[in-house]
Amino acid sequence: MEGSAPSTMLAHLPNMFGGRCSMQNRLEKLRENGGTPECEMAVSRSLAWLKAQQNADGSWGWTNKAAMTGLTLLCYLGRCETPDSAFYGDNVRDGMLYLVELARKNPYGILADNLVSNSAIYEHGIATCALGEMYSFYRLGSRSLPGLRETFEKGVKIIIEQQNQQGSWTYGGKDAGMPHAYNKDSRGEDLSVSGWQFQALKAAKHSGLKIEGLDAAIKRCCDYLESKQTKDGGFGKTNRDDHYNQWSLTGCGVLGLQTLAHHKVTPVKKGIRFLREFLTSEPLDWERNCNLYCWYYYTQAFFQAGADDWKFYNAQFLPQVLGAQQPDGSFKRGRPNWPAGDAADAIYRQCLCTLQLEVYFRYLKVADREERSIFEK
Repeated sequence: MEGSAPSTMLAHLPNMFGGRCSMQNRLEKLRENGGTPECEMAVSRSLAWLKAQQNADGSWGWTNKAAMTGLTLLCYLGRCETPDSAFYGDNVRDGMLYLVELARKNPYGILADNLVSNSAIYEHGIATCALGEMYSFYRLGSRSLPGLRETFEKGVKIIIEQQNQQGSWTYGGKDAGMPHAYNKDSRGEDLSVSGWQFQALKAAKHSGLKIEGLDAAIKRCCDYLESKQTKDGGFGKTNRDDHYNQWSLTGCGVLGLQTLAHHKVTPVKKGIRFLREFLTSEPLDWERNCNLYCWYYYTQAFFQAGADDWKFYNAQFLPQVLGAQQPDGSFKRGRPNWPAGDAADAIYRQCLCTLQLEVYFRYLKVADREERSIFEK
């Protein structure tokens, strides 16, 4: 059966993955959380489309291949497709081995081809996140995947080492005269860049590995995220014409506090309230404001919020994404109103849509887990 893990693996998976590894569990989570069986079918069609797009070297994409490979692997893992899967196992294994080899060839261990490009900092965070989630599955599997743990641990250590004094991460690279994309000495901050770094740190915490400096880095990141909240309740700049504004990045800030922090109920509620008021006045629309990068964070933040807030958001989001899937399983391009939120690249667009459709079962809500936050693992 597609998306079914061996029983020995299911017995030892982290609790947060509990809803994704059997069709029965997924359908039950879909029912509980306001999804439909059509979501499961849409994910199946999407994964089949992605399978056909894999490059001969195991990667996905044409540019930013580490990021596209990481995102694709997260889509497969989100449906419990591992190297042990009957239909997608080889695809997942080959994608992971591509990332392991990429890091091996790189003297810094950063998961990107062009180390001095600004995009490399995103690539490394995304790929490290995928490696971490893969490790949480693979350590209980039966197929050999050499170098996975070592590559993942090194990737996390790079993120920890490159966190600046603000608790954020910022661009280095050629513009800053740096040999790679990070700049730990920067006095600046970047909420968008930080989003994928904190998701990689979350994957590290859930992996169970003891990585020096991890808890301290998470704490600094949470303090940074909270510092970005505005008096309106949003996260980001208060001028909507600014690049990283609160209408675009509040989902990122809220999700970080929901999944990483201790007892941040008030800032989280303020952030969700800000987003709900915004989306009431400007509902999600594939042809008017299809900023899938923003939607990716909105979807997870509202799902974690649950209750009436999730019902409100789900009623907007689900018809838009399901309606955009084409007969071949791909998703048509929407029309954004924030250029940085666009997903013009077909693989990128496919992954953002698929990860959102998997939200119903990919992770448990924080409130439904045994631990209230990852600090209590």
